[in-house]
Amino acid sequence: VRGFVCNPWPGSAAVELAPMQAAARGRGGTASKPEYVKEQQHGEIPAYTITADAYMLEAASDTWTRVQAEGTVPSARAAHAAACVDHSQMVIYGGATGGGSLSSDELFLLDIRNEERSQWMSVPVLGPTPGRRYGHTMTFNKPLLIVFGGNNGQQAECDIWVLDVERSPFQWNEVSVIQTGSHARCPLPRVYHSAEVCREGPAAGMMVVFGGRTPDNRSLKDIWGLRQHRDGRWDWVEAPTKRGTPPEPRFQHSAIFLNSRLLIVGGRGSDVNKALPTAVYDTETCEWRNVASVNRFRHACWGMGPLLFSYGGFDHKSPSAPTADLQVLDLDRAIAASLATTGGALEEVANDAEESSALRAAAPDSVMNLQSGGGAASAIDGFAGATPPRHATQAEGAARATPAVPAASEHWSGDVRVSRDVYVSMEKDFTHLVKKVAIESLEDEGRKINHANVMANVGQAAAPGGISHFVIEHLLQPTTWQPDPDPNRFLLHAAEVGQLCEQVLEIFKSQDMVLKLRAPIKVYGDIHGQYLDLMRLFARYKAPTDGDNGDIDSMDYLFLGDFVDRGSFSLETVCLLFALKVKYPGQIHLIRGNHEDPTINAIYGFRDECRRRLKEDTDEPDSCWNKFNRAFEYLPLGAVVEDRILCLHGGIGGSIDNIKQIDEMERPVHVAQIPQTPHEQRITDILWSDPSDNDSVQGVTMNETRDPDGTGRIVKFGPDRVKDFLAANKPLSMVIRAHECVMDGFERFADGKLITVFSATDYCGHHKNAGALLFIRRDLTVVPKLIYPVERNVNSWDQSMLQQRPPTPPRPVPRARRLGEDEKAIGEATSLAPRGQATRPKARGPALSRVAEA
Repeated sequence: VRGFVCNPWPGSAAVELAPMQAAARGRGGTASKPEYVKEQQHGEIPAYTITADAYMLEAASDTWTRVQAEGTVPSARAAHAAACVDHSQMVIYGGATGGGSLSSDELFLLDIRNEERSQWMSVPVLGPTPGRRYGHTMTFNKPLLIVFGGNNGQQAECDIWVLDVERSPFQWNEVSVIQTGSHARCPLPRVYHSAEVCREGPAAGMMVVFGGRTPDNRSLKDIWGLRQHRDGRWDWVEAPTKRGTPPEPRFQHSAIFLNSRLLIVGGRGSDVNKALPTAVYDTETCEWRNVASVNRFRHACWGMGPLLFSYGGFDHKSPSAPTADLQVLDLDRAIAASLATTGGALEEVANDAEESSALRAAAPDSVMNLQSGGGAASAIDGFAGATPPRHATQAEGAARATPAVPAASEHWSGDVRVSRDVYVSMEKDFTHLVKKVAIESLEDEGRKINHANVMANVGQAAAPGGISHFVIEHLLQPTTWQPDPDPNRFLLHAAEVGQLCEQVLEIFKSQDMVLKLRAPIKVYGDIHGQYLDLMRLFARYKAPTDGDNGDIDSMDYLFLGDFVDRGSFSLETVCLLFALKVKYPGQIHLIRGNHEDPTINAIYGFRDECRRRLKEDTDEPDSCWNKFNRAFEYLPLGAVVEDRILCLHGGIGGSIDNIKQIDEMERPVHVAQIPQTPHEQRITDILWSDPSDNDSVQGVTMNETRDPDGTGRIVKFGPDRVKDFLAANKPLSMVIRAHECVMDGFERFADGKLITVFSATDYCGHHKNAGALLFIRRDLTVVPKLIYPVERNVNSWDQSMLQQRPPTPPRPVPRARRLGEDEKAIGEATSLAPRGQATRPKARGPALSRVAEA
């Protein structure tokens, strides 16, 4: 690749357009297309200069701009590595200067944020560096720059170096990879390989390495994932192949991710005249598939929506002459052509030039050369017209970073979005299957479609042993846990429960009122003592453990309150969550719901469960029930994920205008039954308020369901309140809350700016609703994961409580189910929970209005 051409993150090209336009207008650039300059002739083989040029392409107008930057300009080089660390900042490292010489081991940064001029600078780094090298890779996985492999002038390497851009002074650190077992494997030393960070799907957060060339000049076709665990350890994982044939060995290729699919683009093998197909690896299905070739090696690639762009490089037909053309491949069309060519099967086929030609011929418009006119802009318009990019793909791969030099804080401008795919656990008798379905297939949510990491804040884990260890060992059994045959018995004695409450209370006291959390993270809604549903979610979508089927080493968990009441297993639920919090204080996060209040859980079942199963007098000041509620009063009231998503239990009501109002609340927090002050009203709004019935109801209105006496203390808030709140609290983009039963387990409001999540299925045995968790990926895509009600031999809802206090009715019930549920069950669900017709107990006065519909 000539000069400094940066390979942006997959899917981020659309996000990069605005900075490119600004550079073309006012940063001293000249409108010119990159061209290779012939220097001299040696027989019939042309030689070309190595340059220090940097160019940008404004895709909207197909305008190339040469960047004319001031400052410390790097020397001319080739076979270097470049990575974006911000929308307007690029770093380069290493490379060769020709004649067998290597460039220095300095890290250079190109900053084009200044509207008047761009700037090159040498980043000051302390201590040892990766050293001089070429043919290596450098990726950015916030907040780490990662250099891997390459040749140091003497030999090929397989070492890993990282630099944290958020820690000053900057320093390179060599990574020691853990080796477990006698047959542990890791990649061979290599040069001219590819590496890219996956930001979506099961490999999210991994740097994925493919191919390259070994010291003995063998081409490689292996694929590896480098991951960092939450405890700081690093290891290599070799990617499996379940279907299809891995691509041919190659080097001097490019690789990018489009969503969860890895594209291996171009490259050369032992025969330089042989064009290699574009290989697609689906990280979700572990399948390989070949699509049309771009017929290039030593080129650069980037992605935008379903489009793959390729610039420059060498043509296999004339491998000694570099090109300056821009190609675009429509991945959706290319895959369709591949399916048509192979009859829809992934049988083994020859990965040769004939196959590549056949794939290209099957879809002649899947690859377009933009050299002769029309340019990138017409390609984007043309392909978008035929194969529209999916909603909000601009944000799918955009990286979010702190600049690598001291600068004002800038936030990622990509949108937080809800995935179009929903994961559903389908269960029949003793078998189950998790499958991915389109969000449109969920009746209630389908009508709302608008068609228009790495370094976690992990606290010190508790020492092994103790009450928390015992609780986790005996209760965290997602596939095998069964209730005690004696409903009046519990695993722990009262003294042990009290000890657990005291341990977790000290942790809550040390935390902020609004937690600052990082993705990836799983968000759970109301559980209400439905321990079996909690275990089902853990079994289907992994559990907070470091054992089998666990993901605590790479995942945070957030529970939005209402752990107790109404269900039969509140003690199991809250004790497990408390024990997990003690063991993983920096990865398990709990916030308060309206049922974490002694006034409420005294009458909705939790106090009676403590009295009955712990054999205690709950009126005693030091009873477990009182200790639970003392801990509840110190729970945080909210959490913010990546500065973009506010999570709380109820809502913003009419009194919450900014996060500071929540964060400044003092502990212990007491919930007033009749709010008398603005402070008490804010607490009520956070824990009790609901969105209005639909997006057409604006402003703040009475909540007749929860406040039948019309005191006006419990309210509903309209979509305008949500949008105004987010606008006033930028860069917030979304609110996630719990508190209400919703039929699909999750429900969107305010044009998708607010999501309600509810994790207990078949609420109170009345509504046949699904339960859900929300998985927030590193790219801030919100993926719903569902379970549906199943027939049970054990009654998991407190029937005596249901007779005394019927449940709050759910939000509007969908007309039908499309996921194979029994039609009789659908009819029962509809007849049991008509909107607004649930029986409500008559309140005895304003102080009891709230508890009437908790």
